[in-house]
Amino acid sequence: MKKLFAITFSALIALTLLLSPAAEGGEVSYGKEYSLITPASSGYPDDGIKLTDGIFGTVPDGKNNYYSSSAYVGLNRSNVNENGDFVIILDLGRKYSDLSAFTIGFLNETDVGIYAPKSVTFALSDERNGEYIDVGTLDTAKSTAGGLSETFAMTLAADDAEGRFVRVTIEHLGLFSNEDGEETTAGWTFIDEISVYSSGNDGAVGNTSSEDEPEGSDSEPSSPESNTSDISDISDVSDESGDGEEIKPGDNGFAMTVWILLALSMLAMTFALFTKKKARF
Repeated sequence: MKKLFAITFSALIALTLLLSPAAEGGEVSYGKEYSLITPASSGYPDDGIKLTDGIFGTVPDGKNNYYSSSAYVGLNRSNVNENGDFVIILDLGRKYSDLSAFTIGFLNETDVGIYAPKSVTFALSDERNGEYIDVGTLDTAKSTAGGLSETFAMTLAADDAEGRFVRVTIEHLGLFSNEDGEETTAGWTFIDEISVYSSGNDGAVGNTSSEDEPEGSDSEPSSPESNTSDISDISDVSDESGDGEEIKPGDNGFAMTVWILLALSMLAMTFALFTKKKARF
């Protein structure tokens, strides 16, 4: 009887671990809401889900460039803030105390005026309009030479950073000297994905209510002359969907499968032992 109890107890522990919220490690930003504090271009707009849908830009069928992919949000130089930055605020839905990494994807397609930014800074806050604490900055250091066509992602590692709202500050490249030594202004920054990861060490540590949206966060940009500068040969964004690679959040399928098989095995052993003991009677 003691053996039966031990096996049953072990099975219950396995099931508890299987359903435990502590197993939330992985991507925690998938499908979460965000606000473009500096708006996207009306020609390459954001639809409210592009930056957290798990889809990275690829070259669409029949095309020879990345910018035609509908996975990208286009940020024009005319919409930078007073510091020369683009700003995005991502709401993770609740506060975490175990944030371990921040990833952002960009495009560097120089012949059409799309350049990687100078840097990206991630900061965290418990409130949307509260005080933000910098987690760290990534310097891109990408080439501005002509003929480049590359998509890339950068990751900032963190050690159990805390917060609910993630402020992403993208420093526009601005002025630079081209291969001929001439001063040139970068026209565009294209982004396809922003991802935030949890280590699973701590999980939720509270539930902070969101404050009101910042004024102008949802406003549509105007279409000034500068919106087409340095990128006059770019066509409209393709309406086709599915032209990017989808990355699913929290790829813990293997671990989950192991726990399920372990729990089922223990339950089967318990049933077999119980049946055997019953047969003796």
